[in-house]
Order: sequence, then structure tokens, then C-alpha cells
Amino acid sequence: MAGATIDLSGLDGVNPLGFLTALGTITTLRQAGETQLRLHWKRTRTWTPVLEGLTTFDPAKLSNLIAAALHGQEVSNDSKKASTDAQRQFDTAKKIAADKKKAIRARGLDRAGRDTAVAQELRPLEQARDDLRQRWLEALKKAVPSPELVIGKRIGDCKPQEFREYASSFIADADCRERETLDLLAAFGSDACRERMADAIVSTPFSFINGSGHQFFLETVHGLMAQVTPERIHQALFEPWRYQDEQFSMRWDPCEDRRYALMDRNPTASGNKSKTVWMANLLAYRALALFPCAPGQRGLVTTAWTTADDDRVFTWPIWEVPATLDTIRSLLQERELVDADSNGPFLRARGIAAVFRSRRIKVGAGANFKLNFTSAQCV
Repeated sequence: MAGATIDLSGLDGVNPLGFLTALGTITTLRQAGETQLRLHWKRTRTWTPVLEGLTTFDPAKLSNLIAAALHGQEVSNDSKKASTDAQRQFDTAKKIAADKKKAIRARGLDRAGRDTAVAQELRPLEQARDDLRQRWLEALKKAVPSPELVIGKRIGDCKPQEFREYASSFIADADCRERETLDLLAAFGSDACRERMADAIVSTPFSFINGSGHQFFLETVHGLMAQVTPERIHQALFEPWRYQDEQFSMRWDPCEDRRYALMDRNPTASGNKSKTVWMANLLAYRALALFPCAPGQRGLVTTAWTTADDDRVFTWPIWEVPATLDTIRSLLQERELVDADSNGPFLRARGIAAVFRSRRIKVGAGANFKLNFTSAQCV
């Protein structure tokens, strides 16, 4: 195939973050106009992704192209301030309503008394909260660098009706070639699957940060987009990862499993903060467009995810035959990928040389727990 070929030598396909970063890279470059791209993996000390069909051999030019695509639209300071002020008002109203709900519950009222208190005291506060949330979301539309971030700080706050309204809006702006925002929305969840105790959609299992440590999934993406530079893109894709960046992590790197038993020193000690690679996380986020969700018999079903022994399990393929983005999308959907081992003839016939799996585990208890990937195992 004509075009330049470049090894993404900084990425490791055995690491779920490295795998997702490679997919996010080809997704982003496709959006940036590199329409002849193909991706495959070659065996080195690990599995290294290789891009074919590029218009340039120069890693620096490639990094500049990716950075321009990732940076998003410019946002004015006035829009940022208006969004921040609106969010602060909403957060205050949300706390007032929550406190009132607890206070009514603590009174020990009978059913009739409780219903009266809820109707007279709580409902007006909840209505004020909901009105302020809508005002914040409207302000947020003008304060985000990428359209899908209008949902808010985290996916799990989005109500089914709101999700449908966002989908309708994104569909109106999409076509068969320009549907990245719509694909990301489909990766976030489904309006047909609701949280059991709340009027909100069930989030994708990729959503590892949902409030613990005051970090939120989409808010972290917003923070990452503000850190985009060509130099950081180059470091993530073409250099050994140095793990110099703090905060703004999607928690998809198994090295962020910081249980005491896995470390040589106290994980809470000063100077021992968790660090990551910012642009690897942001590019990996863009890969979610290849992992749509749908309602299933037992709730939300997500591409490449299964459940085993009460843990969610992420399974991904490594292929040696160059594949387009559409072909990769199909490979990820193969049922045999999660049902069979990597030596099965069905997978080998499709050029899949290896299959890896990581478990999503919960570390800690209470409201301060963390979600992590375990180190990958070859199936």
C-alpha cells in the first residue's frame, strides 16, 4: 500500500492503555484527513503498533497534526467563567436538596407525614436544582472544546431524556463521514439502561473515575485537552513513557494499581504520587468511539467487555495484517474474541496473533475506592 509507514515505538500493545492509545491515534488521524491509514502490530520486546498509508514519514509532523486535531475549539475566558459560575450555583442547590432529603428522612415521620414534607419542602428545592442544572449545561455548551463534553463532569449524571436529546442533536450534525461525536456518545452508555437507584444512564465500564478523589471522567478529558502540545504527543507515541504527569488520568494503565502489597513503599507517602502520561490518556479516550454500548438482557453491554467472577473483563486483539479503521471496528466486535482462545482457527484466519485480557478491579472501600486494570494476561 502506498504511503509512509511509522512505528509508534512508545506504545505497548500488552498494556490496555497502550492498546487504546494506538486506536485513538488512528481514529484522530482519520479525523485529521489521513484517510488511507492502516494499523497493525509487530512483535518486538512486546507488541508495537505500526501505521501505514500516512502522508508523512516525519514523526514531528505527525505529532503536530495530531495535536491540532486533539486541541479542539477555542473557548473564551468569559464562557469559562459563565460555566464555572453556573456550575457552582448548581452544586450549591444540589447539596441543599440532598441535605433536605436527609433531614426529612431523619425525622422518622409516618408515610403521610413524609409525603407531605417531601411535597412541600423537598420538591421545590429539587425543581430549583434541576433548573440550575439546565442553566449550567447551556453555559457548558459554550465552554467545552469538544461537543460531547456538554454532558457534564461525568457520564453517570446524565438522565435518559437528556441523553436522547444529546443524541438527536449530534445526529443532526453528523453524516457517514463525520460522526465522531455521535460515536463517542454511543460509547458512553444507552438511554435504555438506567442506574437502579437513580434517574441516570449506566456508564460504560471504561468510566473508571466517577468522583473518588474529586475526579470525574469527562472533566478529566476536558483537563487533558488543555494540556495538548506536539511535544507531549511525540513523547507519548515515540519515546519510552517517563510517567512525569500528575492528575488527569483515565486510570487505564495497570501501573496505577497502587495497592500497598504491589509497591516497594507506602503509596500514600509524600513524593510517591501516582503519575501518568497525559497524551496517552487523551488519545486512548478518543478510541472509545470504537467501543459502542447497547442494552442487553442483563443491562448495558459494551464492545470487548464481559463479566467473570463479578469482575468486568476487557479483551483486545493484536493483529499482524494491516487493517483500516472500519476493519478494526469489526475485529473488536467478534464474539469469538471473548469466547475463544487466541489459537482458535477463526481468529488466526483474521490475522489475530494474540489476545489479551485485563480485569477491572475495585480497590478500597466506601466512597474513596479506586478502579484499576490488572496487568494483562495472554489468553
